[in-house]
Amino acid sequence: MLTAAISLQSTRSRLPEYSLHYLCGLVISVLIANYSYGQTRVKPAPAPARLLSELRSKDHQVRRGAANELGAIRARGAVRALVEALSDKEPSVREAAAFALGQICDPAATGLLIPLLADSNADVRASAAFALGMIGNRKALPALSYSLGDSDSSVRSCAIFALGLMQDEEAVDEIIEALDDSSFDVRYDAVWALGQIGEPDAEDHLRGSLVTLDLLRIDDSWREAYRQAVQNSLESLRTEAHAATPPGGASRPRRAAGVVTENRYSSPTRPISVRQLVRPALTESAMQARVNGPVKLRVLVGADGRAVRAYVTQRAGYGLERRAVEAVLQYRFEPELLGGLPQTSWINMEVKF
Repeated sequence: MLTAAISLQSTRSRLPEYSLHYLCGLVISVLIANYSYGQTRVKPAPAPARLLSELRSKDHQVRRGAANELGAIRARGAVRALVEALSDKEPSVREAAAFALGQICDPAATGLLIPLLADSNADVRASAAFALGMIGNRKALPALSYSLGDSDSSVRSCAIFALGLMQDEEAVDEIIEALDDSSFDVRYDAVWALGQIGEPDAEDHLRGSLVTLDLLRIDDSWREAYRQAVQNSLESLRTEAHAATPPGGASRPRRAAGVVTENRYSSPTRPISVRQLVRPALTESAMQARVNGPVKLRVLVGADGRAVRAYVTQRAGYGLERRAVEAVLQYRFEPELLGGLPQTSWINMEVKF
């Protein structure tokens, strides 16, 4: 059962501003020297010296833990150290470093994450794809498209997630093909991605996927979750927002509208509340491992009641971070009201499956 616990304590920031320039090259020094603050103007947390030190530990588990913590606090000061960790001999450390860079959302990391889509370890490839989607640099689109043919289903799922997050209209045909994938995860994420992209031509294919779903031997809970995902995406195709988006228009991550509140000691006229939840499905690996979260997120809710961005502050593994982000981006909120005006605010959420 999904539960969402919302921290009503808001922090104020300036409106997020998303960088449109693409940084090229794979030379670490050039990438680090030119890395942009385009993802958001919120002053990032400094990189704790303890975590930077642990990232150089001889114990790979300590290094992995440090990378995850740096990603959770979105420590931009740790980008150089995390980039170096992408070459760690231990796959688990490379995976954690890639995931962390995705949470920090520095476009300069794009050129170094793309090669990880060919890493020998599937978990590393999957997290690299997830991170590229979170960063949203469209320079990665061709590589992500190529990853749709990866032999590992988790990598294909993460690539589809990334393409959906960036609303890549050119990927619609490939994602439609994924509706017939042998993996339930890939099909489920393809349904979500098509809803994010909002291509009207996908409607018949989404309906048809309900028929082909019967060919898979899956748990009844998965079947129901898939049907709900299709319904959500069909509704998304018909939203005014998608209908008004011009060809080649803005893609996620989108700019927040409204005023971002910061004064945590103020008393809003009305706090944020969830108006409509979306119940995500467990991934195949989580089902096999009998893991059901929780995943903790920090979510930016726009004045229109829609989630603008979601960052992972506590991981659960097994691809559940992907499912949690997909879910909250479909939530509908009652935005915070201050002086009668809707605000754009950050909230902390916990998603259980």
